[in-house]
Amino acid sequence: MSHSHLINAIVNPIIFREYIGVKDLPASLVDFPAEIINDNIQQFHFILGFCREDYENGKGTGNFHRTWNIERFSAAKVAKLKKEHKNVKVIISIGGQGKQYPFHPKDTLDLWVTKTEDSIKELIQDYENHLKQFNDSVNCPCPFDNIIDGIDINYEYIHTDKDTFSTYIGSLTQKLKKDCDLSKSLNVVSIAPNEHVQTQYRQLYLDYKSHIDWINYKFYDQALPTADEFVTLYSNLVIDYGTRAKLLAGASTDPEIPNTKINRDAFVAGCKSLIGEKSIPGIFVWNANNYASPNTIDPNPYLLGRVIQNLFVAE
Repeated sequence: MSHSHLINAIVNPIIFREYIGVKDLPASLVDFPAEIINDNIQQFHFILGFCREDYENGKGTGNFHRTWNIERFSAAKVAKLKKEHKNVKVIISIGGQGKQYPFHPKDTLDLWVTKTEDSIKELIQDYENHLKQFNDSVNCPCPFDNIIDGIDINYEYIHTDKDTFSTYIGSLTQKLKKDCDLSKSLNVVSIAPNEHVQTQYRQLYLDYKSHIDWINYKFYDQALPTADEFVTLYSNLVIDYGTRAKLLAGASTDPEIPNTKINRDAFVAGCKSLIGEKSIPGIFVWNANNYASPNTIDPNPYLLGRVIQNLFVAE
């Protein structure tokens, strides 16, 4: 069956996503930065990083723990944020940045998926319990249907073949979405491929596309010095995944990622071109921690995020 209607679809920018909590610094970042949110866009997602796996002899056990600061990004702060900004969702990112956190399960499919589902479920429900305890302590009858809205699959290194990765992660997302206890908390699933693990993530998407809502492709990991090269890669990825309605483009504010890989101005110009052609549904930034305080690249906090969102509402 032809997917040309998905590849050639007209899409308007509706979603901006910002990774957050992936570092302890800066000390001034003690809450979700509401000032970055543009209430005029349809969806704004904060993605908390990371929900990280425990390892034994370099292999993943299926037991996960959160690494972000629970006081800075507490359930009560999520609830307050959502109350004040109706377009906000909060996602947890599963995996990790760096070679020391690969996808490399030590157990069989059923055992790893069961352990991982239980571990993630416990983490999400712990957030909900924290909110209930806070509400009880302040006598506040302000429950939310959900605190966590979804998951982001974000393994940067994968030590299995594409079919194993697809089967394990695809089975996990299926089980989480079907879990009655989590049905309200798992209405968003995204994947975060880059050039080096594109084969595995593409197989996962093609096998389980009905369970995957967004593709956060890390353009900042590739050498794309001009806007035209960025747009060309985006168009090629649309063909690879068979859809433009789910493909998001990612920029980075991380000083450890060379600006020469993809020039900031070239990225913004490319996004502006794609938005003008109604060819891109959204954009994400890695990550809020790096530009929460003024620096030589970002003299104003969250400048890149503001600029990108302004492109959305200008259309």
